Amino acid sequence: MTTTLSPRQSGARAVYDVLRTEIIDGTLAPDERLSEPVLAARLGVSRTPVREALRRLEAETLVVEQPTGGVRVAPLDVADARQVYEVRARLEGLLARRAAERVAGLDGRPGADESRAEDVERLSRLVDLMDTVRDHDDEVLRIGAEFHAVVERLAEDRLCAALLRQIRGHVDRYRTLATRERVGTTAHVDEHRAVARAVVDGDPDAAEDAMRAHIDQSAAMATRALARAASSDTEH
Repeated sequence: MTTTLSPRQSGARAVYDVLRTEIIDGTLAPDERLSEPVLAARLGVSRTPVREALRRLEAETLVVEQPTGGVRVAPLDVADARQVYEVRARLEGLLARRAAERVAGLDGRPGADESRAEDVERLSRLVDLMDTVRDHDDEVLRIGAEFHAVVERLAEDRLCAALLRQIRGHVDRYRTLATRERVGTTAHVDEHRAVARAVVDGDPDAAEDAMRAHIDQSAAMATRALARAASSDTEH
């Protein structure tokens, strides 16, 4: 699919958003060489915003500079996946713990607590919605991302959330692989429901354990997909 930006979307931020999305969803494949002139022509922009966007992506290590010059999309591999998921499990587990602690502190006051109560109810609704679309990986990805965003909002832990955002691009690349492995099953629904139940119950230990178990399962799915892809490449 060819993407062309409109004149109002021709800045480095717009180019960055497009390229980042294409890296995460696999439109730009791992190890694919990225040419500034080719990208500029495809997006309908000058080379300057492309160059700036690539620098930003390099800072996130979503693209890597080559010794001979130019850049490529960062590869996906099992060792990197395990490291990303280990960090993610710790951070998201802590966010789930914080969310449950906040819920346990609800005291019926107006304002922030009302908003928090709405988010608590939304967690369960999102799990039910995920169950209805479990055969559609794009929708599961979208709803899952929203679920985790609600947990993050409930946690009110800005430092932990900021650290997670620093690796978000890498998390999302592997999350796409993991979700596709789960299509047609209810495992991911059950895992999210366990997190939601623990948060709603205000049980920090159970919330952290459930979230980390969910992330560990996602790690297993992602590494399985990577191993299968590597085996297929070897056979060919």
